Amino acid sequence: MKIAVFGAGYVGSVTAACLAGFGHQVWLVEISPEKLEMLRAAKSPVSEPGLQDVLGASLRSGQVMPVAGAVEAIADTELAFVCVGTPSRADGAADTRQVRNVLREIAEEAKRWQRPYVIALRSTVTAPQISEEIIPLLKDGLGDRFGRDIFFALNPEFLREGKAIDDFLKPAFVVVGTDHPPAAGALHEVHRAIDAPFYVVSPGTASLLKYASNAFHALKVAFANEIASLEAVFGADAEEVMKLFCLDHTLNISTAYLSPGYAFGGSCLPKDLRALNRLVSAAGVVCPVLGSVQRSNEVVVERSVNVIHHLGVRNIALIGLSFKPGTDDLRESPLVELAERLLGKGYRLRIFDPDVRTESLMGRNLQYVNEHLQHLTSLLCGQAGEALADSQLIVVGKPLLPLERIIDLCASDARILDIIRCFPLNSGCSKLLRLSSTEEL
Repeated sequence: MKIAVFGAGYVGSVTAACLAGFGHQVWLVEISPEKLEMLRAAKSPVSEPGLQDVLGASLRSGQVMPVAGAVEAIADTELAFVCVGTPSRADGAADTRQVRNVLREIAEEAKRWQRPYVIALRSTVTAPQISEEIIPLLKDGLGDRFGRDIFFALNPEFLREGKAIDDFLKPAFVVVGTDHPPAAGALHEVHRAIDAPFYVVSPGTASLLKYASNAFHALKVAFANEIASLEAVFGADAEEVMKLFCLDHTLNISTAYLSPGYAFGGSCLPKDLRALNRLVSAAGVVCPVLGSVQRSNEVVVERSVNVIHHLGVRNIALIGLSFKPGTDDLRESPLVELAERLLGKGYRLRIFDPDVRTESLMGRNLQYVNEHLQHLTSLLCGQAGEALADSQLIVVGKPLLPLERIIDLCASDARILDIIRCFPLNSGCSKLLRLSSTEEL
Protein backbone atom coordinates (compact mmCIF):
# COMPACT_ATOMS: atom_id res chain seq x y z
CA MET A 1 0.00 0.00 0.00
CA LYS A 2 0.94 3.66 -0.34
CA ILE A 3 1.01 5.17 3.13
CA ALA A 4 1.65 8.58 4.65
CA VAL A 5 3.18 8.79 8.12
CA PHE A 6 2.89 12.18 9.82
CA GLY A 7 5.63 12.90 12.34
CA ALA A 8 9.21 11.65 12.24
CA GLY A 9 9.54 11.40 15.98
CA TYR A 10 9.99 8.17 17.89
CA VAL A 11 6.72 6.48 16.90
CA GLY A 12 6.56 7.86 13.38
CA SER A 13 10.13 6.93 12.45
CA VAL A 14 9.75 3.37 13.74
CA THR A 15 6.35 3.03 12.04
CA ALA A 16 7.67 4.29 8.71
CA ALA A 17 10.74 2.04 8.82
CA CYS A 18 8.80 -1.11 9.69
CA LEU A 19 6.03 -0.47 7.16
CA ALA A 20 8.63 0.03 4.46
CA GLY A 21 10.16 -3.26 5.53
CA PHE A 22 6.81 -4.92 4.77
CA GLY A 23 7.01 -3.57 1.23
CA HIS A 24 4.71 -0.59 1.64
CA GLN A 25 5.66 2.71 0.00
CA VAL A 26 5.87 5.37 2.71
CA TRP A 27 5.76 9.16 2.57
CA LEU A 28 7.23 10.39 5.88
CA VAL A 29 6.00 13.91 6.71
CA GLU A 30 8.10 16.11 8.98
CA ILE A 31 7.82 19.89 9.41
CA SER A 32 11.06 20.34 11.38
CA PRO A 33 13.77 21.55 8.93
CA GLU A 34 16.49 19.86 11.01
CA LYS A 35 14.75 16.47 11.04
CA LEU A 36 13.82 16.75 7.38
CA GLU A 37 17.48 17.44 6.49
CA MET A 38 18.54 14.35 8.44
CA LEU A 39 15.95 12.18 6.70
CA ARG A 40 17.04 13.41 3.28
CA ALA A 41 20.57 12.45 4.25
CA ALA A 42 19.27 8.93 5.09
CA LYS A 43 19.83 9.48 8.82
CA SER A 44 17.38 8.57 11.58
CA PRO A 45 16.21 11.64 13.52
CA VAL A 46 15.79 9.57 16.71
CA SER A 47 18.11 7.20 18.54
CA GLU A 48 16.77 3.65 18.71
CA PRO A 49 18.71 0.37 18.38
CA GLY A 50 18.58 -0.90 14.79
CA LEU A 51 16.54 2.02 13.47
CA GLN A 52 19.37 3.73 11.61
CA ASP A 53 20.03 0.57 9.60
CA VAL A 54 16.38 -0.15 8.78
CA LEU A 55 15.21 3.41 8.17
CA GLY A 56 18.44 4.47 6.49
CA ALA A 57 18.21 1.65 3.96
CA SER A 58 14.58 2.52 3.13
CA LEU A 59 15.44 6.20 2.78
CA ARG A 60 18.30 5.43 0.41
CA SER A 61 16.21 3.08 -1.69
CA GLY A 62 13.29 5.51 -1.89
CA GLN A 63 10.92 3.13 -0.09
CA VAL A 64 10.54 5.91 2.49
CA MET A 65 10.30 9.41 1.02
CA PRO A 66 10.67 12.38 3.38
CA VAL A 67 8.31 15.27 2.57
CA ALA A 68 7.44 18.56 4.23
CA GLY A 69 3.65 18.54 4.17
CA ALA A 70 0.29 16.95 3.49
CA VAL A 71 0.08 18.16 -0.12
CA GLU A 72 2.86 15.84 -1.23
CA ALA A 73 1.90 13.00 1.10
CA ILE A 74 -1.85 12.72 0.48
CA ALA A 75 -1.73 13.05 -3.30
CA ASP A 76 -0.37 9.54 -3.87
CA THR A 77 -1.39 7.66 -0.72
CA GLU A 78 -4.48 5.78 0.45
CA LEU A 79 -3.89 5.78 4.20
CA ALA A 80 -2.29 8.13 6.72
CA PHE A 81 -0.85 7.36 10.13
CA VAL A 82 -0.80 10.35 12.51
CA CYS A 83 2.14 9.94 14.89
CA VAL A 84 2.70 13.41 16.32
CA GLY A 85 3.18 14.21 20.00
CA THR A 86 0.51 14.70 22.66
CA PRO A 87 2.51 16.19 25.55
CA SER A 88 0.92 17.06 28.88
CA ARG A 89 -0.85 20.38 29.30
CA ALA A 90 -0.48 22.31 32.54
CA ASP A 91 -3.60 20.57 33.91
CA GLY A 92 -2.26 17.12 33.00
CA ALA A 93 -4.53 16.51 30.01
CA ALA A 94 -3.04 15.45 26.68
CA ASP A 95 -2.33 18.44 24.44
CA THR A 96 -3.92 17.61 21.07
CA ARG A 97 -2.88 20.75 19.21
CA GLN A 98 -0.34 18.97 17.02
CA VAL A 99 -2.82 16.21 16.25
CA ARG A 100 -5.54 18.68 15.35
CA ASN A 101 -3.20 20.71 13.13
CA VAL A 102 -2.18 17.60 11.21
CA LEU A 103 -5.77 16.38 10.88
CA ARG A 104 -6.87 19.73 9.47
CA GLU A 105 -4.15 19.48 6.84
CA ILE A 106 -5.06 15.89 6.00
CA ALA A 107 -8.78 16.68 5.77
CA GLU A 108 -8.17 19.72 3.58
CA GLU A 109 -6.02 17.74 1.19
CA ALA A 110 -7.94 14.44 1.26
CA LYS A 111 -11.26 16.03 0.30
CA ARG A 112 -9.65 17.32 -2.90
CA TRP A 113 -9.29 13.76 -4.17
CA GLN A 114 -12.31 11.69 -5.18
CA ARG A 115 -11.10 8.40 -3.73
CA PRO A 116 -11.44 6.53 -0.45
CA TYR A 117 -8.98 7.43 2.27
CA VAL A 118 -8.24 6.15 5.79
CA ILE A 119 -6.90 8.30 8.63
CA ALA A 120 -5.33 6.25 11.45
CA LEU A 121 -4.37 7.97 14.69
CA ARG A 122 -1.41 6.44 16.52
CA SER A 123 -0.89 9.38 18.88
CA THR A 124 -2.14 8.71 22.41
CA VAL A 125 -5.41 10.56 23.04
CA THR A 126 -8.24 9.88 25.49
CA ALA A 127 -11.61 8.77 24.16
CA PRO A 128 -13.43 11.94 25.35
CA GLN A 129 -10.89 14.05 23.44
CA ILE A 130 -11.45 11.91 20.35
CA SER A 131 -15.22 12.40 20.52
CA GLU A 132 -15.09 16.08 21.56
CA GLU A 133 -12.06 17.38 19.64
CA ILE A 134 -11.02 14.95 16.90
CA ILE A 135 -14.25 13.66 15.39
CA PRO A 136 -15.97 17.10 15.21
CA LEU A 137 -12.87 18.51 13.51
CA LEU A 138 -12.92 15.75 10.89
CA LYS A 139 -16.67 16.04 10.33
CA ASP A 140 -16.34 19.78 9.91
CA GLY A 141 -13.41 19.47 7.53
CA LEU A 142 -14.71 16.55 5.47
CA GLY A 143 -18.47 17.15 5.51
CA ASP A 144 -20.56 14.25 4.26
CA ARG A 145 -17.47 12.40 3.06
CA PHE A 146 -16.57 11.53 6.66
CA GLY A 147 -17.71 7.95 7.15
CA ARG A 148 -18.79 7.68 3.51
CA ASP A 149 -15.44 7.35 1.76
CA ILE A 150 -12.99 8.95 4.19
CA PHE A 151 -12.66 6.88 7.35
CA PHE A 152 -11.14 7.22 10.81
CA ALA A 153 -9.54 4.71 13.17
CA LEU A 154 -7.46 4.71 16.33
CA ASN A 155 -4.46 2.40 16.05
CA PRO A 156 -2.55 2.70 19.36
CA GLU A 157 1.09 1.73 19.54
CA PHE A 158 2.73 -0.30 22.31
CA LEU A 159 6.41 0.41 21.65
CA ARG A 160 9.15 0.42 24.26
CA GLU A 161 12.13 2.65 23.74
CA GLY A 162 15.15 0.42 23.17
CA LYS A 163 13.02 -2.44 21.81
CA ALA A 164 10.68 -0.57 19.47
CA ILE A 165 11.41 -2.45 16.26
CA ASP A 166 10.92 -5.85 17.91
CA ASP A 167 7.74 -4.57 19.55
CA PHE A 168 6.39 -3.38 16.20
CA LEU A 169 7.24 -6.60 14.37
CA LYS A 170 6.28 -9.01 17.16
CA PRO A 171 3.43 -7.46 19.14
CA ALA A 172 1.10 -9.29 21.49
CA PHE A 173 -1.75 -8.02 19.32
CA VAL A 174 -2.73 -5.33 16.84
CA VAL A 175 -5.73 -3.25 17.90
CA VAL A 176 -7.85 -1.01 15.71
CA GLY A 177 -10.56 1.14 17.24
CA THR A 178 -13.06 2.27 14.64
CA ASP A 179 -16.72 2.60 13.73
CA HIS A 180 -15.82 2.36 10.04
CA PRO A 181 -15.38 -1.20 8.67
CA PRO A 182 -13.37 -0.03 5.60
CA ALA A 183 -10.77 1.46 7.97
CA ALA A 184 -10.48 -1.88 9.78
CA GLY A 185 -10.04 -3.67 6.45
CA ALA A 186 -7.32 -1.31 5.28
CA LEU A 187 -5.40 -1.54 8.54
CA HIS A 188 -5.68 -5.31 8.51
CA GLU A 189 -4.03 -5.27 5.08
CA VAL A 190 -1.29 -2.93 6.34
CA HIS A 191 -0.44 -5.32 9.19
CA ARG A 192 -0.85 -8.54 7.23
CA ALA A 193 2.86 -9.37 7.55
CA ILE A 194 2.65 -9.32 11.36
CA ASP A 195 1.98 -12.69 12.98
CA ALA A 196 -0.24 -11.51 15.83
CA PRO A 197 -3.97 -11.46 16.69
CA PHE A 198 -5.82 -8.58 15.03
CA TYR A 199 -8.69 -7.04 17.02
CA VAL A 200 -11.28 -4.52 15.86
CA VAL A 201 -12.92 -2.69 18.77
CA SER A 202 -14.60 0.65 19.45
CA PRO A 203 -12.39 3.77 19.52
CA GLY A 204 -13.11 4.09 23.25
CA THR A 205 -11.93 0.55 23.95
CA ALA A 206 -8.74 1.09 21.95
CA SER A 207 -8.01 4.34 23.77
CA LEU A 208 -8.64 2.90 27.24
CA LEU A 209 -6.52 -0.15 26.40
CA LYS A 210 -3.55 2.10 25.66
CA TYR A 211 -3.97 4.09 28.87
CA ALA A 212 -4.67 0.93 30.92
CA SER A 213 -1.46 -0.66 29.64
CA ASN A 214 0.72 2.32 30.49
CA ALA A 215 -0.99 2.88 33.84
CA PHE A 216 -0.43 -0.77 34.78
CA HIS A 217 3.23 -0.58 33.77
CA ALA A 218 3.61 2.46 36.02
CA LEU A 219 1.70 0.72 38.81
CA LYS A 220 4.03 -2.30 38.66
CA VAL A 221 7.09 -0.08 38.95
CA ALA A 222 5.58 1.78 41.91
CA PHE A 223 4.49 -1.47 43.60
CA ALA A 224 7.94 -3.05 43.28
CA ASN A 225 9.58 0.09 44.63
CA GLU A 226 7.22 0.23 47.62
CA ILE A 227 7.95 -3.41 48.43
CA ALA A 228 11.64 -2.53 48.25
CA SER A 229 11.07 0.34 50.68
CA LEU A 230 9.97 -2.25 53.29
CA GLU A 231 13.16 -4.28 52.92
CA ALA A 232 14.78 -3.05 56.13
CA VAL A 233 11.51 -3.17 58.08
CA PHE A 234 11.12 -6.89 57.31
CA GLY A 235 14.82 -7.73 57.28
CA ALA A 236 14.24 -9.04 53.78
CA ASP A 237 15.98 -9.07 50.41
CA ALA A 238 13.52 -7.18 48.17
CA GLU A 239 15.13 -8.43 44.96
CA GLU A 240 14.71 -12.02 46.12
CA VAL A 241 11.15 -11.29 47.22
CA MET A 242 10.15 -9.96 43.82
CA LYS A 243 12.06 -12.67 41.98
CA LEU A 244 10.10 -15.34 43.85
CA PHE A 245 6.91 -13.28 43.56
CA CYS A 246 7.22 -13.33 39.77
CA LEU A 247 7.60 -17.13 39.68
CA ASP A 248 3.90 -17.50 40.54
CA HIS A 249 2.17 -17.51 37.16
CA THR A 250 -1.10 -18.80 38.61
CA LEU A 251 -1.95 -15.73 40.69
CA ASN A 252 0.79 -13.08 40.76
CA ILE A 253 1.86 -12.75 37.12
CA SER A 254 -1.27 -13.93 35.36
CA THR A 255 -4.79 -12.95 34.36
CA ALA A 256 -6.00 -13.76 37.89
CA TYR A 257 -7.69 -10.79 39.60
CA LEU A 258 -7.50 -8.72 36.40
CA SER A 259 -11.15 -9.02 35.39
CA PRO A 260 -13.36 -5.98 36.13
CA GLY A 261 -15.92 -6.78 38.80
CA TYR A 262 -16.85 -5.84 42.34
CA ALA A 263 -14.78 -5.08 45.43
CA PHE A 264 -12.49 -7.66 47.01
CA GLY A 265 -13.25 -9.21 50.39
CA GLY A 266 -12.81 -12.40 52.41
CA SER A 267 -10.72 -13.37 55.37
CA CYS A 268 -7.26 -12.71 53.89
CA LEU A 269 -6.85 -9.73 51.57
CA PRO A 270 -8.45 -7.01 53.76
CA LYS A 271 -6.77 -8.05 57.03
CA ASP A 272 -3.32 -8.58 55.50
CA LEU A 273 -3.50 -5.27 53.66
CA ARG A 274 -4.43 -3.54 56.94
CA ALA A 275 -1.59 -5.23 58.79
CA LEU A 276 0.91 -4.25 56.13
CA ASN A 277 -0.24 -0.64 56.08
CA ARG A 278 -0.18 -0.49 59.90
CA LEU A 279 3.44 -1.61 59.85
CA VAL A 280 4.24 0.89 57.09
CA SER A 281 2.78 3.69 59.18
CA ALA A 282 4.56 2.60 62.37
CA ALA A 283 7.88 2.40 60.54
CA GLY A 284 7.44 5.87 59.06
CA VAL A 285 7.70 4.56 55.50
CA VAL A 286 5.67 6.27 52.79
CA CYS A 287 3.82 3.80 50.52
CA PRO A 288 1.06 5.70 48.69
CA VAL A 289 0.09 2.82 46.39
CA LEU A 290 -0.33 0.26 49.17
CA GLY A 291 -2.03 2.87 51.32
CA SER A 292 -4.63 3.62 48.65
CA VAL A 293 -5.74 0.08 47.82
CA GLN A 294 -8.29 -0.28 50.62
CA ARG A 295 -9.78 3.13 49.90
CA SER A 296 -10.10 2.23 46.22
CA ASN A 297 -11.97 -0.91 47.26
CA GLU A 298 -14.34 1.08 49.46
CA VAL A 299 -15.14 3.43 46.59
CA VAL A 300 -16.48 0.51 44.53
CA VAL A 301 -19.09 -0.24 47.21
CA GLU A 302 -19.91 3.45 47.60
CA ARG A 303 -20.49 3.79 43.86
CA SER A 304 -22.93 0.89 43.86
CA VAL A 305 -24.92 2.44 46.72
CA ASN A 306 -25.02 5.78 44.90
CA VAL A 307 -26.12 4.14 41.64
CA ILE A 308 -28.94 2.30 43.42
CA HIS A 309 -30.01 5.54 45.10
CA HIS A 310 -30.23 7.36 41.76
CA LEU A 311 -32.31 4.56 40.26
CA GLY A 312 -35.09 5.55 42.64
CA VAL A 313 -36.15 2.05 43.74
CA ARG A 314 -37.03 0.79 47.23
CA ASN A 315 -37.50 -2.99 46.89
CA ILE A 316 -34.23 -4.77 46.11
CA ALA A 317 -33.16 -8.38 45.64
CA LEU A 318 -29.49 -9.17 46.16
CA ILE A 319 -28.16 -12.30 44.44
CA GLY A 320 -25.14 -13.38 46.46
CA LEU A 321 -23.84 -12.55 49.92
CA SER A 322 -20.60 -14.46 50.60
CA PHE A 323 -17.45 -12.95 49.13
CA LYS A 324 -17.14 -15.45 46.26
CA PRO A 325 -18.92 -18.49 44.77
CA GLY A 326 -18.59 -21.87 46.45
CA THR A 327 -18.09 -20.58 49.98
CA ASP A 328 -20.26 -19.37 52.85
CA ASP A 329 -17.49 -17.08 54.12
CA LEU A 330 -19.12 -13.73 54.89
CA ARG A 331 -16.11 -12.15 56.55
CA GLU A 332 -15.51 -8.72 55.00
CA SER A 333 -17.62 -9.67 52.00
CA PRO A 334 -18.35 -6.47 50.04
CA LEU A 335 -21.86 -7.84 49.50
CA VAL A 336 -22.44 -7.92 53.25
CA GLU A 337 -21.29 -4.31 53.39
CA LEU A 338 -23.59 -3.43 50.49
CA ALA A 339 -26.53 -5.13 52.20
CA GLU A 340 -25.76 -3.39 55.50
CA ARG A 341 -25.67 0.03 53.82
CA LEU A 342 -28.88 -0.54 51.91
CA LEU A 343 -30.70 -1.65 55.05
CA GLY A 344 -29.33 1.36 56.89
CA LYS A 345 -30.83 3.62 54.24
CA GLY A 346 -34.25 2.04 54.60
CA TYR A 347 -34.37 -0.18 51.54
CA ARG A 348 -36.46 -3.35 51.61
CA LEU A 349 -33.95 -6.11 50.92
CA ARG A 350 -34.20 -9.82 50.16
CA ILE A 351 -31.15 -11.99 49.59
CA PHE A 352 -30.68 -15.21 47.63
CA ASP A 353 -27.47 -17.16 48.15
CA PRO A 354 -27.65 -20.98 48.32
CA ASP A 355 -24.00 -21.02 49.48
CA VAL A 356 -25.07 -19.43 52.78
CA ARG A 357 -27.13 -21.29 55.40
CA THR A 358 -27.46 -19.49 58.71
CA GLU A 359 -27.63 -22.75 60.69
CA SER A 360 -24.19 -23.72 59.34
CA LEU A 361 -22.39 -20.49 60.22
CA MET A 362 -19.94 -20.69 63.12
CA GLY A 363 -16.88 -19.11 64.68
CA ARG A 364 -15.61 -15.82 63.28
CA ASN A 365 -17.92 -16.17 60.30
CA LEU A 366 -20.97 -16.20 62.58
CA GLN A 367 -19.55 -13.43 64.73
CA TYR A 368 -18.99 -11.23 61.68
CA VAL A 369 -22.52 -11.62 60.34
CA ASN A 370 -24.02 -11.02 63.78
CA GLU A 371 -22.11 -7.76 63.97
CA HIS A 372 -23.18 -6.55 60.52
CA LEU A 373 -26.45 -8.31 59.57
CA GLN A 374 -28.17 -9.33 62.77
CA HIS A 375 -31.42 -10.26 61.01
CA LEU A 376 -29.85 -12.30 58.22
CA THR A 377 -32.26 -15.20 58.75
CA SER A 378 -35.24 -13.00 57.88
CA LEU A 379 -33.45 -11.56 54.83
CA LEU A 380 -32.36 -14.85 53.24
CA CYS A 381 -34.72 -16.54 50.79
CA GLY A 382 -34.45 -20.26 50.13
CA GLN A 383 -35.73 -19.95 46.56
CA ALA A 384 -34.68 -17.43 43.93
CA GLY A 385 -38.26 -16.68 42.96
CA GLU A 386 -39.09 -15.70 46.52
CA ALA A 387 -36.37 -13.05 46.47
CA LEU A 388 -36.92 -11.76 42.94
CA ALA A 389 -40.69 -11.83 42.47
CA ASP A 390 -41.68 -8.38 43.77
CA SER A 391 -38.33 -6.61 43.60
CA GLN A 392 -37.87 -3.47 41.54
CA LEU A 393 -34.12 -4.00 41.22
CA ILE A 394 -32.12 -7.23 41.06
CA VAL A 395 -28.50 -6.71 42.11
CA VAL A 396 -26.29 -9.53 40.82
CA GLY A 397 -23.32 -9.98 43.18
CA LYS A 398 -22.49 -13.62 42.40
CA PRO A 399 -23.00 -15.71 39.23
CA LEU A 400 -25.66 -17.97 40.76
CA LEU A 401 -28.39 -17.74 38.11
CA PRO A 402 -28.35 -17.43 34.31
CA LEU A 403 -29.69 -14.16 32.95
CA GLU A 404 -32.65 -15.91 31.31
CA ARG A 405 -33.69 -17.37 34.67
CA ILE A 406 -33.50 -13.98 36.38
CA ILE A 407 -35.64 -12.42 33.67
CA ASP A 408 -38.23 -15.19 34.03
CA LEU A 409 -38.45 -14.76 37.81
CA CYS A 410 -38.42 -10.98 38.16
CA ALA A 411 -41.25 -8.51 37.58
CA SER A 412 -41.73 -7.15 34.08
CA ASP A 413 -40.69 -3.63 35.12
CA ALA A 414 -37.71 -4.72 37.26
CA ARG A 415 -34.17 -3.80 36.30
CA ILE A 416 -31.03 -5.88 36.72
CA LEU A 417 -27.83 -4.29 38.04
CA ASP A 418 -24.89 -6.58 37.27
CA ILE A 419 -22.18 -5.32 39.64
CA ILE A 420 -19.79 -8.20 38.82
CA ARG A 421 -20.10 -8.04 35.01
CA CYS A 422 -21.09 -11.68 34.61
CA PHE A 423 -23.54 -10.88 31.79
CA PRO A 424 -22.58 -9.19 28.49
CA LEU A 425 -24.24 -5.85 27.84
CA ASN A 426 -24.88 -6.95 24.25
CA SER A 427 -27.11 -9.76 25.53
CA GLY A 428 -30.15 -7.95 24.14
CA CYS A 429 -31.69 -7.51 27.60
CA SER A 430 -32.94 -3.93 27.99
CA LYS A 431 -33.23 -4.44 31.77
CA LEU A 432 -29.49 -4.95 32.22
CA LEU A 433 -27.28 -2.28 33.79
CA ARG A 434 -23.69 -2.04 34.98
CA LEU A 435 -22.07 0.29 37.45
CA SER A 436 -20.19 1.90 34.57
CA SER A 437 -23.24 2.39 32.35
CA THR A 438 -24.01 6.05 31.80
CA GLU A 439 -27.75 5.43 31.93
CA GLU A 440 -27.92 5.00 35.69
CA LEU A 441 -25.31 7.54 36.78
